[in-house]
Amino acid sequence: MSLICIQDQDEYFRNGTFASVLFQRAIPVHIDPEVDMAYAEQCVEHFNHLSDQMIDKFCEMAIAYCEFMRKEWKEFEDVYPDIVEDIQREIPEKLHGREVLAFLTTPEMYIEPPEEAVSGYSISSACVWEPEHALDWIIRGDKILYVGPCEGMGAWQEEEDYETIF
Repeated sequence: MSLICIQDQDEYFRNGTFASVLFQRAIPVHIDPEVDMAYAEQCVEHFNHLSDQMIDKFCEMAIAYCEFMRKEWKEFEDVYPDIVEDIQREIPEKLHGREVLAFLTTPEMYIEPPEEAVSGYSISSACVWEPEHALDWIIRGDKILYVGPCEGMGAWQEEEDYETIF
């Protein structure tokens, strides 16, 4: 039985859903048309079996991103009062551990053609602390390459391309 339920295809992706163990619900998956379904299933299987250590590291990185953006938006409160108000209202002052997962409201997986013999994909989601650029979580094999604003990167950039300032 397939892990992925394909629902349609457009010019950019085969679109479907899969049951996410981490988010405890079905989430969308977008698969580049050049990717074979065996590799796509491998990526979903990989994501559904991330180690606790890797999930906890992601949460730590996502919280750092949230706190950085909270401070950045606060500096522009006179220009963006609605965003600052939303952050203050919806996100506790100090998030701990996996609490941050509840604030990733629309997680979606993106799978591009592999360039190595490991799983590589990204999870993107809307988040209150960055309504313009959301959150991107990029994984290659057993390594988190990036957690930060969506910059249009996939799992196969050069590692130095994934640097963040927080």
